[in-house]
Amino acid sequence: MKKIMLVVASLLWAICFTLAYIANADAAPRAINGFFKQVHHHNDMDRDGRGEYELFRMSFAGLGVNKEIRAAYPLLTQTIERMNKKEWQCAQENRTRMKGEAAAFRQENPNYYHPFAYNTDVLMRRADTMAVSFLQYNYTGGSGIHGIYAWHGVNLNTVTGTELPLEAVITDQGALAEAICERLRQDYPQSPFDKLEETIAQRAAEGTLNWTLDPQGITFYFNPYEIASYAEGLLTATILFKEKPSLFQSTYCETPTAYAQPFIGYYPVVTSLKDNGQRDVISLRFTDEAVYVKVNDVEEAIPVPLKDLEPVLIHMEDGRNYLYIDGLQPGTSVRKTLAVQIGSHSVRYIDTLPYSFRHTIAVSPAVQEYWNFLTNPNGFYFDQSSGFTRDSKTDICSVNEKGTLAYG
Repeated sequence: MKKIMLVVASLLWAICFTLAYIANADAAPRAINGFFKQVHHHNDMDRDGRGEYELFRMSFAGLGVNKEIRAAYPLLTQTIERMNKKEWQCAQENRTRMKGEAAAFRQENPNYYHPFAYNTDVLMRRADTMAVSFLQYNYTGGSGIHGIYAWHGVNLNTVTGTELPLEAVITDQGALAEAICERLRQDYPQSPFDKLEETIAQRAAEGTLNWTLDPQGITFYFNPYEIASYAEGLLTATILFKEKPSLFQSTYCETPTAYAQPFIGYYPVVTSLKDNGQRDVISLRFTDEAVYVKVNDVEEAIPVPLKDLEPVLIHMEDGRNYLYIDGLQPGTSVRKTLAVQIGSHSVRYIDTLPYSFRHTIAVSPAVQEYWNFLTNPNGFYFDQSSGFTRDSKTDICSVNEKGTLAYG
């Protein structure tokens, strides 16, 4: 009897879950918040006949979810936790191996020694009731002339936590390969690609393309040496849903009416600010005097000196678009956030907010470091600005009609 009851309970749960999934799939996607990264820093020291020296340094960032996400999406939470565990085990294995390699390198090359390094990072790209998509970063620095880095996209179904295959999003692999090549040649006209069409077509057929699902489209990533030299750096190709609607399954052409999209501060982000298929390219740079925001052909200087930029693109229900640019004030340990309104040909500085996405907890002997990801402008966690060595206080905020903050 007990076994029968368990089977019946399992079937009822599966039916309820399936109905919830179908209802979720039919509804327009809605942006969700509750993702953050936890950063661990490790420095290993050693000693030889010349004294103590830094042997190895590691920075590890794991993706975390808050209690709301845990309650609403338990299967997604389980998938993310499994991934974190696997990545952490890999980092520890690399740490053990590279410490031995670093000690040997110092002994063999005393005049050219430098600490070995292994760093990981994570960056959200999209988080809504349909899909959760993020980038994983990996850097290895050893005895070579330069380190090796790579970005890798992860795409998950929000409800089931299962990997989202590219064929679920794309209708035609051949047409996709042509669109990617066309985009790369337009965006990087000076790049001496080698066998680009052949390489992209093969990867599309094999299902080995590296991508993220964005709020307005899909972005493909090509790491150093994959289609160009190391000096070319990371190359990206973004295809907007409304640029080539026949290329996408109709389900994934749906976009939340309000969303926020974090992006890499030193790479442009491509979107459609009016959600009409028109491409808008947004990029940032900074100097000792200002942060420069460029949207298409318009660039404006924001006279606030910040570095180590962590930007987020924000799109509101009524069509307003903003950038929140979290940055470190030079010469201090304080981070602030610029609020900037943008249009296809306009940039308007609004204010400097005494807030940061960085959250710290001072626990001896080291500060615990977290970064909140802003993915829903109608409710997110933001920290009152503080230095690296003090606890920070979190507020619950939303973006108001002026582009600044409403509380609670």
